[in-house]
Amino acid sequence: MSGQAIAAIIAGDENGLRQLAELLAPYLPNRQDAESDGWLCTREAAEYAGTSPHALHKAMAAREIEFEQEVRGGRAWFRREYIDAWRRGERPSRRAA
Repeated sequence: MSGQAIAAIIAGDENGLRQLAELLAPYLPNRQDAESDGWLCTREAAEYAGTSPHALHKAMAAREIEFEQEVRGGRAWFRREYIDAWRRGERPSRRAA
């Protein structure tokens, strides 16, 4: 990207902004995925977080990440917002079940 293109972006040039958006699009999460905040199983949550299921299990045991279970000891379910908070270093405000 040239200095002129960067100057156009900084100036708010609509064309330059569109070009920047096109260049960045492959690196951003899918908009549909970001809007859909359904439940993720441990494997899907680990993939979303860029970590392993084992790391999520350790975070669950340490109560560092919020999660839900239908029954105690059952499968864990996560929302993207829980994972994002964990990645920011935030601890759950309530005790996860």
